[in-house]
Amino acid sequence: MGMPSARFTRLLRVVTVACMIVGLSACAKTIQKPELPKPVAGGVRFVLLAPEAKKVALVGSFNGWAEEATKMKMRDGTGFWSVDVPLRDGEYTFMYLVDGTRWVTPPAAEDFVTDGFGQTNGILVVH
Repeated sequence: MGMPSARFTRLLRVVTVACMIVGLSACAKTIQKPELPKPVAGGVRFVLLAPEAKKVALVGSFNGWAEEATKMKMRDGTGFWSVDVPLRDGEYTFMYLVDGTRWVTPPAAEDFVTDGFGQTNGILVVH
């Protein structure tokens, strides 16, 4: 293979400078895949990428869909919000509530179901 074209080299420089300006984490998170809720010591970890959010809550059948019951915390300004929830064996439906007004279907779940209110809930099965 030959040398990269001048156009490609300019594009690479622009991308590199942009990553330096906004931070490498901002460039890396554009390729981050959504995570399934995963088992952790003492429960299940839920993660959502919502860099524009001021607050995020996890709502579902396990907390009576209470909007303030399970608040998530942002991981060091990365835009990733997470919370660990102690859950017993069973099947649960869940969504995320962003800034108290926007219901967000989980980007990754074991399965999905419509809720009768025009939304799609994620399904989690804990064994």
